[in-house]
Amino acid sequence: MSGAFPIGAHPGRPGSAAEEADRAAIRRLIEAWGFARDSGDWDALAATFQPDGRIAVSWFDGPFADFVETLRARRGAAFSKHVMCGSRAALDGDRALVETDVLLGMRGPVDGAEMIGQTTMRFLDRVERRGDGAWRVLRRDAIYDHDWMVPALPGGVAPAPDAGDAPGHRFLAWRLRRAGRTVPADLPGPGSEGEAALRAGGRAWLEAGG
Repeated sequence: MSGAFPIGAHPGRPGSAAEEADRAAIRRLIEAWGFARDSGDWDALAATFQPDGRIAVSWFDGPFADFVETLRARRGAAFSKHVMCGSRAALDGDRALVETDVLLGMRGPVDGAEMIGQTTMRFLDRVERRGDGAWRVLRRDAIYDHDWMVPALPGGVAPAPDAGDAPGHRFLAWRLRRAGRTVPADLPGPGSEGEAALRAGGRAWLEAGG
């Protein structure tokens, strides 16, 4: 396989019935993650990942089980909505490399001022099917394309993000740091070395499973 994303020789053409069933199951998995994450259905959220799964997003990099428990403890801190948009998948046996466009919307107080914003990002997932026949995410990495944030009410104080952060996550990082979370300044963005490394690692993992 070659190219920025290995999607086969004819990405627009349907595969076998079994392959199309696998692709549909993976799409349902991706969508289920978003619904469970935003509704606080922690058991359903945990079930979307393999037991040894890991996730790397703006404020967290580690085991997915720890990610779920952290969310459980912080439930209700601010409203957020993950809209899982289109995705594409490269399948090789019981492994799949999946890229999904995601819109992350938020509204909540920052230093007492109500803010509203949106982050456009992508999830790059390594998805695996094991003995029970179910597809689950083994690893998820986020790539941050663009974001914005403004006062929710007229006359509100404008955000003051750190110019040292990449444009793809600058406002998101500002909000999260004001809430006491640690966010790296060099998160993967479009065309970055970080994105290239994630794609190369994903391709190597996919090809190793064949």
